[in-house]
Amino acid sequence: MINFDKRRDEGQGQNPNSSIAQSRQAPQTTALVFDEIALDDAGLGLGPSSDAGRRINDIAGWAIVVMIGLAPIPLASARPVFWMIWSMICLGGLALYMLAMMIAAPKRPMTVWRIWPVLVPALILPVVGLAQYVLGVSGLTSDLAGVTVPSGSIVPNATLMAVLRLAGLLALFVLAFEVATRAQRISAMAWGIFVVVLAHAIWSIIALVMLNDYVFWGEKFAYQGAATGTFVNRNSFASFLGMGLVVGICLVLAKAHRPHVRHPKGSGWLSEKAIELASLWAMVAIIFVALLLTQSRMGVLAGIAAALMSYIVMGLKYHDSTASVFARAAGFLLAASIVGAGGFGLALLERGVLSEADASLRTDLYVQVIQLIRDVPWMGTGLDSFSASYELVQAPPVSSAVTWELAHSTYLMWWTETGLLIGALPIMALLAASVLLVRVIRRRRTNYAVAVMGLAAILLVALHSLIDFSFEIQANAMLFALLLGLSLGKLRRKADGE
Repeated sequence: MINFDKRRDEGQGQNPNSSIAQSRQAPQTTALVFDEIALDDAGLGLGPSSDAGRRINDIAGWAIVVMIGLAPIPLASARPVFWMIWSMICLGGLALYMLAMMIAAPKRPMTVWRIWPVLVPALILPVVGLAQYVLGVSGLTSDLAGVTVPSGSIVPNATLMAVLRLAGLLALFVLAFEVATRAQRISAMAWGIFVVVLAHAIWSIIALVMLNDYVFWGEKFAYQGAATGTFVNRNSFASFLGMGLVVGICLVLAKAHRPHVRHPKGSGWLSEKAIELASLWAMVAIIFVALLLTQSRMGVLAGIAAALMSYIVMGLKYHDSTASVFARAAGFLLAASIVGAGGFGLALLERGVLSEADASLRTDLYVQVIQLIRDVPWMGTGLDSFSASYELVQAPPVSSAVTWELAHSTYLMWWTETGLLIGALPIMALLAASVLLVRVIRRRRTNYAVAVMGLAAILLVALHSLIDFSFEIQANAMLFALLLGLSLGKLRRKADGE
């Protein structure tokens, strides 16, 4: 029996009369085989321009994946010179993309406004940052902890650079959303992301185990004995690996669930499909091993939580029984725990046991940051001003010998720099994105894996950002923006051809 909901969900709508005629002629054995059908675009203005638009989207999609692969190499692009370069590339790339589309497919509208509950909060942030900058250079002053500071932003130049960084990330998100129009392209880009993260995971293991904890920029001055790859901070690298782990799980399960028209060679465990899936799961395992080797407590916890959610949602969506899905998930969690305790994660377990001092230090820091937020609850101290503003309130028991560049909690950082109301906008945007993705996952019967990736990535961000700053690192922020844009992308009808 033909499932018409599946065709509608994937945007394969056709003329009703032609569908009826085809259903009368088509044999029942081919009811579940969906091939692309060339439709007559006459009168729609979607002929040659559609082909050109498709080529532009293909080129833009692969350019984004290459960029995501390069961004982690120069210290995770966490230095101003690097993230400014990427911001300019993203903004320029979006402008070039829009110009090319205006020429190649002038009737094709920008569709990102369809997700305005996500887009509007994201747009407000840089606008508020610009207002903070203007006030900061206006000469107006205010009082903070008994010190006279510029009103709006206490470090206006840093705030202006933060606005440019946010604009670049927003441009990357919009570009990813606009190219996410065809299931084949989205799948190819997702596999590209998986390969990129796998390559960084392999390099991190080689550098740690075989090259005596080697880093290419010189002597490793922190996190000796932990996998950091091309990142400086193990926690940030763990977030990068966690997103790759989620992508890999969703892609492999989607491939495992995909029906085959032709019988593969061999049978059982020796079939081509079984060998292929085993190889892919081995690649996923490499990323997981690298994640354990980071020794990042919250990074591993958030990564495993997101991975389990991906596995469970994919299994339930495939109509596996609830009991079997949760039983297998529990089995994988147990196996992961055994692997960690058996060698790869011994250092991680030791850090988990001996974390009381770290927790006390973080608690003291958070108490003082909350006091700072109470002093500037409405407009904050300005984007990228945390280091300068916290120095004004830093006091024992937090040692003055340590300079705190970041709040070690993205939530507290936003509230410090932009106030309680504006600082809540990122949370609102991610909540709106989560609702949209849940609707997509419930509605689609195929091509739902990328939506699960996006939802799991949001969970990972939400958890790890509680006590760390991993997604304030440019390479991670770029990868997350790409995953979110792809997962929210609107699959278009075949007639759109893009």
